[in-house]
Amino acid sequence: MRSFSISSATPEKPFYGPWNRLLNTMFPPDTSFEIVPQYLPPFMNSRDAADFVLLLLVYVESSPVLIVEVKPPVEFSRPSKRQEADIQMRLRFLDAAAELQIPMLYGISAFGTKITFYKYNKSTNSLIPGIITPNLEGLTDTAPRDWWHWDILEEEGATRFRKIIEEVKGMCSEFLRVA
Repeated sequence: MRSFSISSATPEKPFYGPWNRLLNTMFPPDTSFEIVPQYLPPFMNSRDAADFVLLLLVYVESSPVLIVEVKPPVEFSRPSKRQEADIQMRLRFLDAAAELQIPMLYGISAFGTKITFYKYNKSTNSLIPGIITPNLEGLTDTAPRDWWHWDILEEEGATRFRKIIEEVKGMCSEFLRVA
């Protein structure tokens, strides 16, 4: 977590290094886990040409086991950017579900250190948080600020993050025993 406090994050590289380092600490390179960074181009309808997203996928063998998407913290205040983040996460889950070998797939959407958690249940084909349906005749915040109420640098957020990592490792341990 120290990486986040000493990060030289800028709008162009918002906490990419600290998130990569944190995941490599939680999933060391000498284990079965592989962290695959992907820099995604701007969201298809984005007005911001420089709005690149860092997607960190954690795999065991060829199965995705964790999705982490990092966006610049300066974008958090904009409802449209939170909505883009939510849509992008849902698309990542849709793609990952086809390759999933474990019963649950977790995801983390981050704006810098502000985080929210997603959880996909393979057996019920359900994703939490659920979709907020937009009002077709008005404006609806479909990805409210309070979804990102955790902070990776605060005890509650760090504890929840660690518990999810331990659950992922446990599921992967079962998967590797069976494989």
